[in-house]
Amino acid sequence: MKKFVPFLLLLLLAACAPNGVQVPQSPILKLLERKSGLIAYIGIDGNIYLTDQAASFTTPLTNDVTAETKNRIAYRLPTWSQDGSHVAFIRLEQIDSDSLTAELFVANAEDESVTSVFSSETELPFYLNWSPDNENIGVLSTTAAQQTMLLQSIPVNGGERRILDTGTPFYWSWAPDGKTMIIHKNGATQGGVSQLSFLRIDSEVAEFVMKETPAAFQAPAWSPDGNFILLTTLSEDGAAQNLVLTDSTGKVEKSLAEIDLNTSFSWSPDSEQFAYIAGAEQIQNGAIGSLHIGGIDGGEEVVVEKDIAGFFWSPNGGEIAYLVPFGATPENSTQQVLYFELNVLDIASGESHTVATYQPTQEFLSLIPYIDQYQQSTTIWSPDGNNLVISFLTPSGSPAIAIVPASGVTEPRLLVEGSFASWSWK
Repeated sequence: MKKFVPFLLLLLLAACAPNGVQVPQSPILKLLERKSGLIAYIGIDGNIYLTDQAASFTTPLTNDVTAETKNRIAYRLPTWSQDGSHVAFIRLEQIDSDSLTAELFVANAEDESVTSVFSSETELPFYLNWSPDNENIGVLSTTAAQQTMLLQSIPVNGGERRILDTGTPFYWSWAPDGKTMIIHKNGATQGGVSQLSFLRIDSEVAEFVMKETPAAFQAPAWSPDGNFILLTTLSEDGAAQNLVLTDSTGKVEKSLAEIDLNTSFSWSPDSEQFAYIAGAEQIQNGAIGSLHIGGIDGGEEVVVEKDIAGFFWSPNGGEIAYLVPFGATPENSTQQVLYFELNVLDIASGESHTVATYQPTQEFLSLIPYIDQYQQSTTIWSPDGNNLVISFLTPSGSPAIAIVPASGVTEPRLLVEGSFASWSWK
């Protein structure tokens, strides 16, 4: 078992450069370095803010969570559009013991205007994923009356929402045209009959069910160039689970790997490579196991033999940030808590280095069981690939956000107090 080191000391020691030495950051470095994209975060007060990697400015997008309202108003899931121009988020308000109002807002990152695009007293949104054309937001909600999940498409610039499909559980991946989805719903882990389908969103919504039987996975993954889809299927005799590559119509091109238990996977930004976790233990959601990186044209895999719970591709596809969970007991405590070791893998060399070790906030931790879906809508990488943003708990238990250099050469630095942060894609 790893011995816990207080976080402030970990900021100095845990993220080691290849030569084992980490240089403290100069206080002026954050002001001199080139800024890349914007960070949306939930502040320690519960409101939504925008800032850059130096916190040289901080713009509140909401201000109605106060000492008087914090027990009944909450904001969730700041999620960036693919072009980095807008950020969407959810507002929840407890009206009384039996009534909850949910509202979806979209903020313009340039002029900082905030617009309400949807509200409901019967549906509770819990996942957002912008269409690649930045015109609509895919919203997954629970409905108490129907006891199921509801997928809808909400126009960013106004207009009526469109109910696309229902199912429990429900996962999907957008095609690059923003008009088609591949969906995986009603998984056997929830007692239903698992199904793979295409949804075509035109003047009418059309569903085309695939003949393949899905295996143990959650979210399918459409390649960024639109040519291929990753998913897992059962062999004809049902004896084997295979990670397969299909074309854009769902026709299986080839089997990429045999999966023993479960898996999660995603594409590199250039669509030339894919990465997957080969589950080493049976868990209800997600996968924990070794990380494998391969190319669509074959060749030798890069493999990281650790118990990895999730990963994020760098913007240029040359690196992967991956998370290794472990339990440790803090000083002056008898209870073990969960920590993440954040590593960056250079795919060309196959070498990894640790850049931070920290206790995640509950808001970030809740993404991990569904990271294959969330990594299609959220990233912790800066657009230039030089830094990452983490949401962690300090030794006192206070939520905070830090900037972590991907190189590991300089130490992480505290950005702001807050419980969850995501970086814009551009």
